Amino acid sequence: MTDLAVDVRGDGDTVVLVHGSGVRDWTWSDQVELADRYRLVMPYRRGYGESPHADPDFEVDAGDIADLLDRPSHLVGFSYGGIGALLAAARRPELVRSVTAIEPPAFGLARDHPEVQVLLPKVFIAYAKPTPEEFGVAFAEAMGFEPRPPSRELSSALDSFQRERTPDEAVIPFERLDGTPVLIATGGWHPAFDEVARVLVDRLGAQHAEFPGAGHPVQHAPGFNERMVEFWQSCAS
Repeated sequence: MTDLAVDVRGDGDTVVLVHGSGVRDWTWSDQVELADRYRLVMPYRRGYGESPHADPDFEVDAGDIADLLDRPSHLVGFSYGGIGALLAAARRPELVRSVTAIEPPAFGLARDHPEVQVLLPKVFIAYAKPTPEEFGVAFAEAMGFEPRPPSRELSSALDSFQRERTPDEAVIPFERLDGTPVLIATGGWHPAFDEVARVLVDRLGAQHAEFPGAGHPVQHAPGFNERMVEFWQSCAS
């Protein structure tokens, strides 16, 4: 049982799609077509959408995602949701067929990397801004994005985003993920994210799919779904 707001579509093998620090439906707009072959379970993370109001936290996400697993499932997480997906898999590995983590910002894994050392202080300054709107601008600038006026839905998400526990605090229990098939997907746009991906690939023996030019939301890149489905099929048991 869960008290999260969850949308379930399609039938077939179960895939749990965990959004990041933004709008759920936009995040998975290119994956909903997979409902013609798979059962897609799309929760709102706690603190987002219609799910209970709370300060979002990757450890809380891990428990919530683990509670959704009533059968063997593929987990897919974008950005902050990728951390929650990895942690959930570590909690209930017997019910996880695979994990696809898209640009997970687990910067604590690469804290000594020069690009991470440059990025993190900018991120911390953004989190300290007095309003979600100012936070959104500062965070975009820290990442090298062009700040844009947020939609009404994104404005609501920014309020939750700013209240998140910072992702550099995440500790990945690698030993609990031994034997779990993992795919790390990156867009090749930022060396800090690339370094986190390198550590995860090395420590987990994970597959790596890079989509140059895709930027951070790699799931929208041409060919992404095909690569992910190929990965799922290779994990079939």
